Amino acid sequence: MNFGPLKEFLDTCLPMLGIPGSDTVIYKGREEVFRYQSGYDSIAEKTPVRPDALYHMYSVTKVSTCVAATQLIERGEIMITDPVSAYFPEYKNINVRVKNPDGTEEIRPAKNQLLIKHLLSMTGGLDYNLNRPGIRRVKAETGGKAPTLDIVRALAEDPFNFEPGTNYQYSLCLDIIGGIIELVSGKRLSEYMKENIFEPLGMKNTSFGLTDSKLERLATQYLYDSETKSAKEVSKDYNPFVFGTEYDSGGAGLISCVDDQILLADALTHLGVGKNGNRILSSYATNLMRTNILDDVQYKSFNKIAQVKGYGYGYGVRTNMHPEEGGNLMPVGEFGWDGARLAYISSCPESGISIFHAEHMGSLHGTVIPRLRNIVYSCMDY
Repeated sequence: MNFGPLKEFLDTCLPMLGIPGSDTVIYKGREEVFRYQSGYDSIAEKTPVRPDALYHMYSVTKVSTCVAATQLIERGEIMITDPVSAYFPEYKNINVRVKNPDGTEEIRPAKNQLLIKHLLSMTGGLDYNLNRPGIRRVKAETGGKAPTLDIVRALAEDPFNFEPGTNYQYSLCLDIIGGIIELVSGKRLSEYMKENIFEPLGMKNTSFGLTDSKLERLATQYLYDSETKSAKEVSKDYNPFVFGTEYDSGGAGLISCVDDQILLADALTHLGVGKNGNRILSSYATNLMRTNILDDVQYKSFNKIAQVKGYGYGYGVRTNMHPEEGGNLMPVGEFGWDGARLAYISSCPESGISIFHAEHMGSLHGTVIPRLRNIVYSCMDY
């Protein structure tokens, strides 16, 4: 293994793209073979990236949420063919937007029932509009607490963008899955994940909610300024996907660290068994989670996202199907996801390689991720 090209990419190419700093770890066969922090945590103060820094996971949260949902599937507590209305009656009579031939739009009752599989595969018809009337209403009525179940029920109030199961659109679908996990388990999503994923794997620094102690360790957060092609610092507590103090966002709410997330990646690489020997999923359930469930129409919509060219979509994760389509060096079967500030998780049972990469800026996923994964895999062979 020769990780010189990877260090060069992290030290030189990322700063050229305006990315302040990063932290990357690679496991091969349960062992750490690479760990490297590059750049700065704070551009203004020129402080280095902390190895123990915490990061907003944003959409990498979805991997843990879908592990939790898959646990319920293997225990027989839910089925992907279940209608969501069996858990939340509010979804029994949802409405959808329909475009007429003349370009006008109508709101009509949905013909299809929203199913759990539609949520897991992002084919439910929702979007990522964080300003939906239902969300605004709950935030106002609860004084900013926005309990998870209240928000999930409110998401049924506003029209969906298409008939459930007919297309792919990245959305708040997995926030609804988080609500289903709460209902079925009788526990808050945060509590369920702690007991069934984080504690078994030894992930001691992963949770929902931002406390004062977490804020001290949180990496400086940035937004990408497309005009100056540089990083613009924003508040560390900024996360627009967390709607209130009592909201556990199954789609984007976790705070974690590199040391923890590589343990999750490694457990999924080894088909549900953690480095410490504890099993969080059966091998059968893990393989189900990483199996593409998009049809041809949905696959075409999904593959418009630059960093997933050639990938299908399983339960909240990309799954490598046609690496030749994107010039991807990873083996067929590699799976994972990435977040809004470019946290990136990758698990590959075929190669035994697990990757976690943390940044706190994002917006350059289609540029960074395809290059990062190819460099990692080429370095492993030298």
